[in-house]
Amino acid sequence: MKKFRIGYAPDDFHALRDRIGKMAPEDVLRQSGLFSWKEQGDGGQGPMYDRFRKRIMFPICNESGRVIAFTARTLDVGDKAGPKYINSPETPLYQKGQVLFNLDKAKTSIRKMEFALLVEGQMDAISVSLRGIQNVIATSGTAFTEMQAAILKRHTSQLVVNFDPDAAGAKAAERSIALLTEEGFTIKIVTLEDGLDPDRFIRERGLEAYTKALRGARRQSEYLIERARISFPGSSPEQKVKAMNYLLPQIQRIPERLTREQFAADAAQKLGIDSAVLREELRQAALKRRDRVEIKRSPLTEVERVLLRALAILDPEQEDARRLATQALAMQPAWFEHLGTYGAMQAMVDRQSKDPMVAVEDEHQRGLLAEALLGETRPPEATEVQSALQQIQEHALETEQRRLIAAMTAAERRGEIGEAIALTQKKLEIDRALRQLHAGSGDLA
Repeated sequence: MKKFRIGYAPDDFHALRDRIGKMAPEDVLRQSGLFSWKEQGDGGQGPMYDRFRKRIMFPICNESGRVIAFTARTLDVGDKAGPKYINSPETPLYQKGQVLFNLDKAKTSIRKMEFALLVEGQMDAISVSLRGIQNVIATSGTAFTEMQAAILKRHTSQLVVNFDPDAAGAKAAERSIALLTEEGFTIKIVTLEDGLDPDRFIRERGLEAYTKALRGARRQSEYLIERARISFPGSSPEQKVKAMNYLLPQIQRIPERLTREQFAADAAQKLGIDSAVLREELRQAALKRRDRVEIKRSPLTEVERVLLRALAILDPEQEDARRLATQALAMQPAWFEHLGTYGAMQAMVDRQSKDPMVAVEDEHQRGLLAEALLGETRPPEATEVQSALQQIQEHALETEQRRLIAAMTAAERRGEIGEAIALTQKKLEIDRALRQLHAGSGDLA
């Protein structure tokens, strides 16, 4: 209880509201995730009441150790108990895909041990940590996300995965392995005996047995080949094809060529598939992988193509599309500065010549403009430009959102609570603007 700051929410609808109701504006309290309310018929919001009641409270902390959310376990039983666990909703401070449970306590041990142990649930992490394995983190029941991978990569690129052995856990493990492989992690997988999760296994069989299981962790390729054999049993050609098709995307994601080829060779041998056939399939998969990377790195995005074509419009009947683009560039230039074609866009807004190519003096920018115009038989409609501008605005708001989150974290570390609250207010405004934009009511001006 002391180490993980485990607490209790009393069986009272107003205990927390009465305790902290005057500590922050009502708008901030409603955004905190600590309260619920009923929506009114006129679209308003009813009085707040405590979200968590008669539950054991498990705090969720950010990387610096500040509490940002909770998981709450009921103490009731029977029909009226409600869900066994309820969690904080996503808030300006908490996005579950951006948090790794226990990382604040585990990061020092992760660096020392040079690997992290990834489990699926918070109780798994708590049980394992309390028995002396300090480098354990949890995903809180979700598959790994790119943001979580980026956070973890700052501490280690070596990972041992021990998800629950049920079907849902196996699926989550596969999704996590796929993403982490593409992000360059070296992965091993632990499968516990008798279908036990880490919490129950370590409580029933002890630390020594669990440590032995960790030492027996299998390489990613061994685990996935075994999964293929279990999922598609038998030696018929049809089952072998299904097993191969299951493995090829996993092989394709591996960045290192030698590792891919070794994985393919092992799969061919253990599945009884002609290795020459598998190598050819792997070669095709590698080509597709390269094509995907090249497409991703294309110098022009679809948004840029639409905006450049709109700015190049000469037809008065299409003036609405050009006007939308020029007004946005004039009123919100900061939205566009990150684009590689920003110079060409500026030149075309101010151009005197009817020929857009003449207006762009920079050779590189002129080449990008030519690529956008090449082969296009019609200018974009105003609705296409509106959609492109909405994407630009969304990118700008999300960038500002990330900046504010970083500034809030820095202010908290310095103990400047007043500044952190002011930054939270600004982030709430950005959050509202994003919600309006997604609802189709964003103001592009």
